[in-house]
Amino acid sequence: MRLVAGGVALSLSLLVGIPRQAVADEWGGSLDLTSDYVVRGISRTNDQAALQLDVHYLSTSGFLAGVFASNSRIEPGRPVEAELDGFVGFTWNAGPDWHGKILATHYAYPGAPRGADYTYNELSLEWTFEEWLDMGLTYSPDAPRFSSYRGGWYSTTAGSAELNVQRPVVGKLSATAGAGYAYYAGPDSTGYGYGSVGAAYDLSPVSLVLSFIDSTAGAKALFYNVPSGRQWTGTVIWRF
Repeated sequence: MRLVAGGVALSLSLLVGIPRQAVADEWGGSLDLTSDYVVRGISRTNDQAALQLDVHYLSTSGFLAGVFASNSRIEPGRPVEAELDGFVGFTWNAGPDWHGKILATHYAYPGAPRGADYTYNELSLEWTFEEWLDMGLTYSPDAPRFSSYRGGWYSTTAGSAELNVQRPVVGKLSATAGAGYAYYAGPDSTGYGYGSVGAAYDLSPVSLVLSFIDSTAGAKALFYNVPSGRQWTGTVIWRF
């Protein structure tokens, strides 16, 4: 399993990664503490810290399933909420260098305030080359977004594409970088770019990740005008 996904998206994808097919059915997971839960340039904790847990099962055939939990605060001024996700998918090897993963995920926010239902579904496809180059596509038929024109939250189709790299620098230290673009459809459709640069240090089973994250101005129209931008985030990940 690669160490991180470049730092652009601190998310379920980063924690689960793309594991190689197991030689035996196995359970795994990770526990992490991050200074900000950022997904595609958008903070899901209002620029505050998050404690996150991933537990998953991987079979010898490549079948993958599990759950992911994190605290969240999508809207400023709201109480701290919970994000609870379930995912199922399949991983495969395409030769010695290429590894793929397709994942269907349901994102739920139990206890979210009335009129602010962020629940949605997403399908993602990832390819990794030699554990250092990662390419990903996502599609959601019901992604949540905020519109001041409509006066609240509503669901729409959305998609994203991103590219991440992670290369060794010296010893266990690696440099990371990534860039992506997300698009939300609808009558007031819009898109935005996002990216990051940073570093990761492997102290297996613990990883330390530091990233500088930014997103373009178009992101402000989508999530209550509070996207992450021009900020540093730090994350400690323990894999088990």
